[in-house]
Amino acid sequence: MRTGKKYRMFSLLGIVIFTAWRGSLWAEERLYYKLSLDPEIQQRCHVELVVENVHRNRLVCSIPVWIPGSYVLEKLGDNIFNERAFDEENNPLVVTQLSKSDWEILTEGAQTVDFKYDVLIENSGFLGEGIDSTGALIQATAVWMYIRELEHLPASVTIEPLSGWRVATGLERQNRSLYTAPNYDVLADCPIMMGPLRDTTFVYRDVPHELYFRGKADFDLSAFARMVETVVAYQVDLFQDIPYNRYVFQYTLFPGYRSGGGLEHANSTSIGLSALKTMQDVRSAANITAHEFFHLWNVKRLTSDRLMPLHYDRDARMASLWWLEGVTSYYADLTLLRTGIWSVDEFLKNVSLEIMLLQQNPDRLSTTVSEASWYVWERGYHGPGISYYNKGQLIGLLLDVLVRKVTSNKKSLDNVLLYLYNIYAKQSRGFADSDIRGAVHKVTGKDFGSFFDRYITGLVEIPYRDILVHAGLDVNLTESSIPSIGRIRLVGEENRIFSLDYDCSAARNGIKRGDYLLSVNHRPFSGNDEFLEIIRNVNIGDTLDVQVRREGITLLFHVPVIGEKKVQCDIQVLTDASKEQLAIRNGLFQGITQ
Repeated sequence: MRTGKKYRMFSLLGIVIFTAWRGSLWAEERLYYKLSLDPEIQQRCHVELVVENVHRNRLVCSIPVWIPGSYVLEKLGDNIFNERAFDEENNPLVVTQLSKSDWEILTEGAQTVDFKYDVLIENSGFLGEGIDSTGALIQATAVWMYIRELEHLPASVTIEPLSGWRVATGLERQNRSLYTAPNYDVLADCPIMMGPLRDTTFVYRDVPHELYFRGKADFDLSAFARMVETVVAYQVDLFQDIPYNRYVFQYTLFPGYRSGGGLEHANSTSIGLSALKTMQDVRSAANITAHEFFHLWNVKRLTSDRLMPLHYDRDARMASLWWLEGVTSYYADLTLLRTGIWSVDEFLKNVSLEIMLLQQNPDRLSTTVSEASWYVWERGYHGPGISYYNKGQLIGLLLDVLVRKVTSNKKSLDNVLLYLYNIYAKQSRGFADSDIRGAVHKVTGKDFGSFFDRYITGLVEIPYRDILVHAGLDVNLTESSIPSIGRIRLVGEENRIFSLDYDCSAARNGIKRGDYLLSVNHRPFSGNDEFLEIIRNVNIGDTLDVQVRREGITLLFHVPVIGEKKVQCDIQVLTDASKEQLAIRNGLFQGITQ
């Protein structure tokens, strides 16, 4: 059929107008986040989440229930309040809280939704998280909500610190206060440090590494940076891969001898340090720095299939945290040994301490390291039972020695690690719990099934001496009995019980994790060392009056003193080692194979 020229022009114009209208209506949503602190209420911050080009009847905004890397369910939603939403003309929209972590916004045809809420940032003390006069450290998952079905979208992020404060974060910086993230996973993976920060930078392999410090401590910043660069250089060279364009170290310095933990991220880490220990020797920060930096490969890239993809609304159970955390601890020690930050004696002393810690823990006879990995969600970080950090670190050492032994020192655990990294991380896929055993078999050509069945998924006692002798090391264990009311770890100036064995005398007689220890036999004290001094100077069979504070109430408990097994471990280098033993030992200490 033929048409006239004028009719064809109007038809074409109509198509163009319809296409433009349809494209505007269905354009992909755009996300804008904004964080500002409240100058009047120190621990409160204001968050704004703007969604443009909305074409949904409702938006569901959620706060995560855990912080990746911590493996503990959090009640982050309890800290969200004053939620409200508006359209592009500032008309209020209906906001309904669906659960402790989820909020629904009815859009009512709005093209732009402006969702505002306030967040209480509690000073947990861990890592230095919180807001005070020295600055702030805010975990991203505690403040940034994600919108269901929009987690893949890029976001613009504005961060407004208090006057005189600076910002340190792994987010991509556009200008003084504007940052960007390609998706929610990256946004949630970049904690925010603010304050009157000290900083320094070094460049390795043309990549900047930024170090920021919050808190007061007088130490040699250049010496600290050289120590960190030594760690970075060794680990980057080990993997022959530098999977980031910029890396940010966030250090919080606590007053006194108190220190914190560390939490890894893809291009940054948050670490808590003792100011006094750092001033005495910057090497005191080396081990935790090496551990957290190693995680950028082992956890953030080489990771469990339970963490790919990340789900923020549920736990991520796996039986391989002994590898992700424990073997990372082993390589942190190796990093310090092989770079000369630690001497051989310091390395062996640390191995001895880890052996003593495990052998004094009765739970090693009833809980496997795989089970400890799996049940951390119930037991909590530093909860009762054995630690997958502790036993996993020792398994890493023993595996390394045995891999070298069966391959005549031609292969090591380094080869297993790099095999896993190339097969899984480089191909953007996670490994199953059983794949670690397969990797050891692939690298060595030998069946390590018995080792895994005995010491990882089993409860067989570890034969330290029989295995470490292959590396020309002699292990001697001795036992004695000492007075105890349980293995208790205290944190903070108020002596809060951070960890407590569930079956110890203190727990059986009413004391709980989270209590504040006030006195023992009416004697006040400060910190773990003074507490242990009191306990060591009583007799087995005595009963102690232990006073605690719980939820603002002072309670008194009568706790019997029992005998606790004390294990001493001494590791010596064999002076008459054979040629094979010497080769394995040198290979282990120096990071070489034949």
